[in-house]
Formats: sequence, C-alpha cells, structure tokens
Amino acid sequence: RPAPEDAIADLTEQVFDLYRALRSPRALPFYADLLRNAREGVPDELVEAFHELGEAAIDTLLRLYEEASEDDRPDILFVLAALGVPHPRIRELVGRILSRDPYEGAMCASMCRDPELLPLLREALAALPPGAATRLERKALEEAIESLQQPEPREEPPPFDILSQYPELAPPLFDFLTHGDVVEFLDHPDPDFRARAARSFADEDLDESIRRRLLKVAREDPDPRVRGEALRGLSACGADPEVFALLNDVLRDPSRPAEEWSGALVALAEPDAGIDVRRAAEAAWERDETRVAALEAMWRMRDRRYLKQIAAGLKSADPNVVREAIRAVGALPAEELAIELVPFFDDEDLREDALFSYALAVRHETTPRSVRRLLDRIAERAGGLSDHEQEIVASALDMRLEREGYRPVFFPEEDGEPDADALGPVEPVRSQKVGRNDPCPCGSGKKYKKCCGRNE
Repeated sequence: RPAPEDAIADLTEQVFDLYRALRSPRALPFYADLLRNAREGVPDELVEAFHELGEAAIDTLLRLYEEASEDDRPDILFVLAALGVPHPRIRELVGRILSRDPYEGAMCASMCRDPELLPLLREALAALPPGAATRLERKALEEAIESLQQPEPREEPPPFDILSQYPELAPPLFDFLTHGDVVEFLDHPDPDFRARAARSFADEDLDESIRRRLLKVAREDPDPRVRGEALRGLSACGADPEVFALLNDVLRDPSRPAEEWSGALVALAEPDAGIDVRRAAEAAWERDETRVAALEAMWRMRDRRYLKQIAAGLKSADPNVVREAIRAVGALPAEELAIELVPFFDDEDLREDALFSYALAVRHETTPRSVRRLLDRIAERAGGLSDHEQEIVASALDMRLEREGYRPVFFPEEDGEPDADALGPVEPVRSQKVGRNDPCPCGSGKKYKKCCGRNE
C-alpha cells in the first residue's frame, strides 16, 4: 500500500522486514496489500514471506485469487503453490490450470508437493498430442510426476535475519529532519554523523545561527572530512564575506587535507566562478583523491570546456568518479554524451542517476507535448520503469521544461504531486510484467513462460 500523502517517509520496506522477523499471521493483510499492488511480478522476498507463514496464509491468498483479474491470478496461484502445503482448494486450482496449460500446471504441481496431484498430472501427460510442439509441456509434466513420486527432503530457508539487513550503526535520514534537529548532530561523537549532518545543509538557505555554527565546525572540528563537509554545507552562503574568505583561504592552501580542500572547491564552484576556482578544479582532476570533487565542481560551474574530463570520468574504474560524471552529463546538459549513459541502465547502483541525467541531456524536442513522448522513449530504452524510476525521469523532464521557460507538466508547482494524466500514457511501457502466455519480448516467437521466463 502506498505511503499516505502526508507521510514524512515511506517505511514499507522496514515494516515488511519487521513482519518477516516476527513471523506472525497478523502480517497477512499487509502482505496481501503488497501482492495486490505488485505491478512488476511478485518479488521473491514476498513469496518467501508467505511461505514462512505456511498454512496460515492459504485463506488470505485464496480470497486474493477470487478477487483478482484473470491476468493476475497466475501470480497468486504461484504464491499458493510455493507454500508447499497440500490443500483441496489449491489442488482444484492447479487441476484447472493443468487442463488449460499443462506447462504452467506442471510448474505449480511441482511446488505444491501434493502427491494427490499425480493422477491429474498423468492424465494431462496422456492427453498431450505427440510431436515436437509439445516437447516442453511433456518434459515439465514428466519432471513434476517424478518429483512427486520421489520427493526430496524440503530444504527450508534459514529464518529471516532482520539484523543482517541493517547496519549496526547508521546516521539519521537528515533530509527528513528540520535544520534545528540536524544541527544537534554537529556535536555527535561519531565523525561520520557530524560529516553527514554538515553536508545536509549544502545548497540550503541557512539562518544566521546555523551559518555561525557551520563556520565554527569548518574551522575547529578535529576531523578533516567533517571540516570539508561543513565547507560544502556553506555553499549557499558564498555571498557572506566571512564565509567567502574562509572558503578561499582553504582553497589557496594546498597543504590542507584533501577532504577539507575538496569541500572548499565544491562550495565555491558556480557558473560565474573565477579563474582560481577553475584552475583548482583542473588540478583536482589530476589527483585520484580529489577527482570526484573535481567533477562535481566542473558540473556545478556548468562549463562545457570540461567535456573531455567528464567523458573520461564515465570510463573510470572508480564507481564514485563514474557516478559524478553521470551527474555532470545531465547538469550541463551534455547532449553528445547522453548515449554513453545507456549502458549504465543495466547497473543497479548507477541506474537511477543514469536515468535522471539521460532524461536531462538526451537530444529531443522539449515542449509540454513532446516530453510525454520522451518519457515513453526512455522507458522503452531502459527496459521499462518502476513507479519510482518513472517519477525520477518525470522530474528530470519537468526540469527540461522549466529550462525552456515552460511550466512543469508531471509535478505541477501548485501541489508538487504527480499528474496522473501526464504519467498515465506510459503505463503499458512502464509495466515490466509480461504475462506467462504473452509472446516473449526477446522475439523468439515462443511464449514468455517457455523462453526467458522459464527460470523465474
């Protein structure tokens, strides 16, 4: 179930993990909502969560099956079968599938581990016409029969370990806290907490008390990384003479630790930055320890003279350098480098950054009408977009519109909420959920379940 509109943060994943750790049937309504709203197939973690509750989950899943559309029922039957619990109603549903689709039915029967399905499997096997056209169905039925005749001991997955999913110690989500709450963490004993808190102020309008506090941290904190992040946090205060003087003092002192010096460089980087900042960025590019900061400074200056460094950054072996180079492509924007971002659509860690920058940079007409077509095009090129990814791309397209003097289309300024009509047209492309009986997207001519979907 989506988070309420007034929610500070979406804690669906954390609630899901808590329910899995507790292994209580009280989780079933929550699991049912997740299954009901799954648009891209059923996540393995959700299948496992239902399996952990075993027989207690049957009634909930059967109700979901009855209320579901014909397109969604196979997914729910899959979850029912994965429970591995013999049950007359599940047996009946698998029998129906066997009569219509022997391949699908055989897969479900194998998971059910119900020996009473053997007569139905043998009947379906006997009814298959001979020939190569039914080879896959025959093989699936024979394997299902063998698995039920000679069942192997079930290997139960280990209990869900919630503690392994989270770090022992982690800083707060500073973006969700007020400035007054964040500033308290500038005194935290852990330098990582102090550094993250200081950086969260970057590009923010700060009142006098917070500006003074960051200045103190930038001058006096014993950790150079914290000092550097405090300097970054002052990036929106460059017009203040005291802040400007400190930033330049640090930048002109090459003996400063790299973390501290980099913070000053990034804070001073803006489109009208002077020659000293530009030379510092070029010098930073030549040093491994400051290359990421160099790229950030370059894109913040919006200067196309740095296209060579940005292109080189995309090919770096350092993922942090690559990420900053990806961001630079969108920030300039660098149309000529947009195509270089497409391979990163397949990189789980870099995909979202690549989608955002690609949407900002790719060569395409930018009008309120054309951005909807561009959203479709990006979704197709990216192999589909999740809901979250679609919003990322839509926000980038709104930025393109504003850059050209238009009002946002997807996230109107009045309420900041997505425009359902604007996002709606790409729904068929965005949904990666390929029906088991649909033609396989790979173009083989086979059904999806017998081709790329066989191992799902």
